[in-house]
Amino acid sequence: MKQGQTGPYLCVGDNGNQYIVKGPNTTYRGLINEWVCGQLGKALGIPIPDFEIAYVDESLIEFGTYELTEGDWFASKYEENIQDVPFHLISKLDTKHLKLLFLFDYWIKNGDRNLTEYGGNPNLFICSDLCSFVVLDHNLAFDREHDQIFESLKRIHVASTAWFTEQKDLFDKEYYESRLEDAMKELDSILESVPEEWLDNCGDDSILKEIRTTLSRFRLPEFWEGIK
Repeated sequence: MKQGQTGPYLCVGDNGNQYIVKGPNTTYRGLINEWVCGQLGKALGIPIPDFEIAYVDESLIEFGTYELTEGDWFASKYEENIQDVPFHLISKLDTKHLKLLFLFDYWIKNGDRNLTEYGGNPNLFICSDLCSFVVLDHNLAFDREHDQIFESLKRIHVASTAWFTEQKDLFDKEYYESRLEDAMKELDSILESVPEEWLDNCGDDSILKEIRTTLSRFRLPEFWEGIK
């Protein structure tokens, strides 16, 4: 199965599980973003499918026409019976998780999760129970233009209503600061686990430093002013 702009493939691992595998078309920067954000998101409590780095052997692809090549790629466990969330069902989803998702995307500078009554690209998939959800696709995170366009993005984020319509107070800020601090405790090990091949080929020697700087913003008052 191939779909989306980065052309992921549905593959079966040696363990018998199905995975959505993203290869070089995602770009090495995008793969790094997926790996880092996926682990941070899970540490924060975001419902992200399990994932790992999967090695694709050349013998598996040499007789087909694939955009995958041999190497280590990002593999997200395939989730059955999910679909893009329709706008009218957003209000049925768990508000606490939606608020956390809004904060998460703001934190990682991800502007690729938008939905209004006119459509969008939510990268949020509702499960068969019509109340729980999973989120995917963080390859466009750590966007250097995010600060310049956030004012226009924040009202069309799939979880913007959950974040902005509920009254927030100082206790909310302290709660979310604590959640982000807990997730940040995992950052060193996360960055150390990024494959060297991805770092060598991403074309940016400072990418990990830039990621760390971006994620440290929540310790500044300006970070919270932007989402009041």
